[in-house]
Amino acid sequence: MSFNKGYELKKFEAHWEKLHIEYAAAGMTEDAIQKMYDYDRQQFNSERTFIERTQEFTAPAYESSEEEASPLMLRYQEAITTTDTYHETKSKFAWIGEIENERLLSALENLSEDDLKLLTFYAYEGYTVTEISKVLGVSQPTISIKIKRITNFLKKFDFDAMD
Repeated sequence: MSFNKGYELKKFEAHWEKLHIEYAAAGMTEDAIQKMYDYDRQQFNSERTFIERTQEFTAPAYESSEEEASPLMLRYQEAITTTDTYHETKSKFAWIGEIENERLLSALENLSEDDLKLLTFYAYEGYTVTEISKVLGVSQPTISIKIKRITNFLKKFDFDAMD
Protein backbone atom coordinates (compact mmCIF):
# COMPACT_ATOMS: atom_id res chain seq x y z
CA MET A 1 0.00 0.00 0.00
CA SER A 2 1.56 3.30 -1.07
CA PHE A 3 0.50 6.87 -0.57
CA ASN A 4 0.32 9.00 -3.74
CA LYS A 5 1.08 12.38 -2.22
CA GLY A 6 0.39 14.39 -5.40
CA TYR A 7 -3.03 12.83 -5.93
CA GLU A 8 -4.03 13.04 -2.26
CA LEU A 9 -2.81 16.66 -2.01
CA LYS A 10 -4.83 17.58 -5.09
CA LYS A 11 -7.96 16.05 -3.47
CA PHE A 12 -7.19 17.87 -0.20
CA GLU A 13 -6.78 21.25 -1.94
CA ALA A 14 -10.00 20.79 -3.96
CA HIS A 15 -11.89 19.96 -0.77
CA TRP A 16 -10.41 23.00 0.92
CA GLU A 17 -11.41 25.31 -1.92
CA LYS A 18 -15.02 24.33 -1.29
CA LEU A 19 -14.60 24.72 2.47
CA HIS A 20 -12.99 28.16 2.03
CA ILE A 21 -16.01 29.35 0.05
CA GLU A 22 -18.46 27.91 2.63
CA TYR A 23 -16.57 29.43 5.58
CA ALA A 24 -16.35 32.85 3.90
CA ALA A 25 -20.08 32.73 3.12
CA ALA A 26 -20.77 31.85 6.76
CA GLY A 27 -18.96 35.03 7.81
CA MET A 28 -15.61 33.68 9.03
CA THR A 29 -12.59 35.94 8.78
CA GLU A 30 -9.71 35.10 6.41
CA ASP A 31 -7.42 34.72 9.43
CA ALA A 32 -9.74 32.12 11.04
CA ILE A 33 -10.11 30.24 7.74
CA GLN A 34 -6.31 30.22 7.29
CA LYS A 35 -5.85 28.82 10.83
CA MET A 36 -8.32 26.01 10.08
CA TYR A 37 -6.55 25.30 6.78
CA ASP A 38 -3.16 25.20 8.51
CA TYR A 39 -4.51 22.78 11.12
CA ASP A 40 -6.06 20.49 8.47
CA ARG A 41 -2.86 20.62 6.40
CA GLN A 42 -0.86 19.61 9.47
CA GLN A 43 -3.26 16.68 10.01
CA PHE A 44 -2.92 15.74 6.32
CA ASN A 45 0.89 15.67 6.63
CA SER A 46 0.68 13.69 9.87
CA GLU A 47 -1.57 11.06 8.27
CA ARG A 48 0.71 10.88 5.21
CA THR A 49 3.73 10.33 7.45
CA PHE A 50 1.88 7.64 9.40
CA ILE A 51 0.86 5.80 6.22
CA GLU A 52 4.34 6.02 4.70
CA ARG A 53 6.20 4.90 7.83
CA THR A 54 4.08 2.07 9.18
CA GLN A 55 4.04 -1.52 8.05
CA GLU A 56 1.18 -3.91 7.84
CA PHE A 57 1.60 -6.58 10.49
CA THR A 58 0.11 -9.66 8.86
CA ALA A 59 1.22 -13.26 8.87
CA PRO A 60 1.83 -14.89 5.51
CA ALA A 61 -1.18 -16.74 4.18
CA TYR A 62 -0.84 -20.45 3.63
CA GLU A 63 -1.12 -20.02 -0.12
CA SER A 64 1.32 -17.13 -0.38
CA SER A 65 5.08 -17.16 -0.23
CA GLU A 66 7.08 -15.85 2.72
CA GLU A 67 8.25 -12.89 0.62
CA GLU A 68 4.69 -11.54 0.66
CA ALA A 69 4.64 -11.38 4.45
CA SER A 70 5.40 -8.21 6.34
CA PRO A 71 9.11 -7.88 7.18
CA LEU A 72 8.06 -6.98 10.69
CA MET A 73 6.03 -10.21 10.99
CA LEU A 74 8.93 -12.25 9.63
CA ARG A 75 11.27 -10.74 12.26
CA TYR A 76 8.69 -11.49 14.96
CA GLN A 77 8.30 -15.10 13.83
CA GLU A 78 12.08 -15.52 13.75
CA ALA A 79 12.35 -14.10 17.27
CA ILE A 80 9.78 -16.47 18.77
CA THR A 81 10.85 -19.61 16.92
CA THR A 82 12.77 -22.23 18.86
CA THR A 83 14.44 -25.35 17.61
CA ASP A 84 14.08 -28.54 19.59
CA THR A 85 16.44 -31.44 19.11
CA TYR A 86 14.43 -34.55 18.39
CA HIS A 87 15.89 -37.97 19.04
CA GLU A 88 14.08 -40.99 17.74
CA THR A 89 14.65 -43.88 20.09
CA LYS A 90 14.11 -47.51 19.34
CA SER A 91 10.56 -48.33 20.45
CA LYS A 92 11.64 -51.19 22.71
CA PHE A 93 13.81 -48.78 24.67
CA ALA A 94 11.43 -45.88 25.24
CA TRP A 95 13.09 -45.12 28.61
CA ILE A 96 15.99 -43.60 26.67
CA GLY A 97 13.69 -40.82 25.47
CA GLU A 98 13.27 -39.66 29.08
CA ILE A 99 16.98 -38.79 29.32
CA GLU A 100 17.54 -35.03 29.24
CA ASN A 101 21.34 -35.01 28.94
CA GLU A 102 22.00 -34.63 25.19
CA ARG A 103 25.44 -36.27 25.28
CA LEU A 104 24.25 -39.29 27.24
CA LEU A 105 21.26 -39.62 24.93
CA SER A 106 23.49 -39.51 21.84
CA ALA A 107 25.88 -42.05 23.39
CA LEU A 108 23.05 -44.46 24.18
CA GLU A 109 21.65 -44.13 20.67
CA ASN A 110 25.04 -45.26 19.31
CA LEU A 111 24.82 -48.57 21.16
CA SER A 112 23.68 -51.70 19.34
CA GLU A 113 20.24 -53.15 19.99
CA ASP A 114 21.80 -56.06 21.93
CA ASP A 115 23.75 -53.65 24.13
CA LEU A 116 20.60 -51.58 24.74
CA LYS A 117 18.70 -54.73 25.66
CA LEU A 118 21.42 -55.69 28.14
CA LEU A 119 21.55 -52.14 29.54
CA THR A 120 17.76 -52.09 29.88
CA PHE A 121 17.79 -55.31 31.90
CA TYR A 122 20.75 -54.26 34.05
CA ALA A 123 20.36 -50.50 34.64
CA TYR A 124 16.70 -49.79 33.98
CA GLU A 125 14.89 -52.92 35.15
CA GLY A 126 17.43 -53.83 37.85
CA TYR A 127 18.15 -57.44 36.84
CA THR A 128 21.29 -59.05 38.27
CA VAL A 129 24.03 -60.52 36.07
CA THR A 130 22.79 -64.02 36.97
CA GLU A 131 19.18 -63.18 36.01
CA ILE A 132 20.28 -61.61 32.72
CA SER A 133 22.43 -64.62 31.84
CA LYS A 134 19.42 -66.91 32.39
CA VAL A 135 17.07 -64.69 30.32
CA LEU A 136 19.52 -64.31 27.42
CA GLY A 137 20.96 -67.81 27.67
CA VAL A 138 24.54 -66.52 27.90
CA SER A 139 27.16 -67.23 30.56
CA GLN A 140 27.59 -64.84 33.51
CA PRO A 141 31.20 -63.91 32.61
CA THR A 142 30.05 -62.94 29.09
CA ILE A 143 27.34 -60.66 30.55
CA SER A 144 29.88 -59.12 32.96
CA ILE A 145 32.32 -58.47 30.10
CA LYS A 146 29.60 -56.84 28.00
CA ILE A 147 28.49 -54.62 30.90
CA LYS A 148 32.13 -53.59 31.48
CA ARG A 149 32.50 -52.79 27.73
CA ILE A 150 29.31 -50.67 27.72
CA THR A 151 30.47 -48.89 30.89
CA ASN A 152 33.87 -48.10 29.33
CA PHE A 153 32.16 -46.86 26.16
CA LEU A 154 29.90 -44.51 28.14
CA LYS A 155 32.82 -43.24 30.26
CA LYS A 156 34.36 -41.77 27.11
CA PHE A 157 31.64 -39.11 27.11
CA ASP A 158 32.00 -36.15 29.46
CA PHE A 159 28.39 -35.93 30.67
CA ASP A 160 29.06 -33.36 33.39
CA ALA A 161 30.36 -30.80 30.87
CA MET A 162 26.83 -30.33 29.47
CA ASP A 163 25.05 -29.79 32.79
